Amino acid sequence: MTAARRVKLLGIAAFTLIIIFLFYGSQTRTERRIAQQFHNEERHRHKEAVKNGYDEEDEVLEKQLKSQRLKDAELAAKEKANAKAPNPGVWDVATELDSILKRSPIIIFSKSYCPYSKAAKRLLLDKYTITPAPFVVELDEHQHGSEIQDELQRQTGRRTVPNILVLGKSIGGSDDIAALESDGQLVDKVKGLAGKRVEMVKT
Repeated sequence: MTAARRVKLLGIAAFTLIIIFLFYGSQTRTERRIAQQFHNEERHRHKEAVKNGYDEEDEVLEKQLKSQRLKDAELAAKEKANAKAPNPGVWDVATELDSILKRSPIIIFSKSYCPYSKAAKRLLLDKYTITPAPFVVELDEHQHGSEIQDELQRQTGRRTVPNILVLGKSIGGSDDIAALESDGQLVDKVKGLAGKRVEMVKT
């Protein structure tokens, strides 16, 4: 290869390198200029926000706090509701019995087929006008009758039916109230436990 041709090739190579350098240098300057412009705009926006008393970080924090406050309020409302009412999915015999005892000052725990229960109900419901009327619980028809009977034994010492309660205290079964009636003491017994909360008049 002649010297002239080598010089020519070197010239072309040098020219090509210069063109490439200029091209990429120009592109880099453009990218730097765009990046600087974006950075300046961000700084300006941030300064304006700070000047107006507003900051993006403050907004994010405020949203997080608001969300947490809403969650806390919802949780507190649920806890308050649960405290007022038992969980409907959980049945408790003591709670059920307490609920029954609130229905009337006089509760007759009975079984629909039991002849002793029928005799006690006839005596209390037919021979007397009682205000408020006694509330009758047929344990054989109650979904949790057996558990209630067990709880009655625990609380009153009596599991058999009928079991007549006045303000939560058992006055016995059919034979017991029949004996009180025979001795003329049934009204006094009931009034002695219930006081003015019960009006009991023989019909």
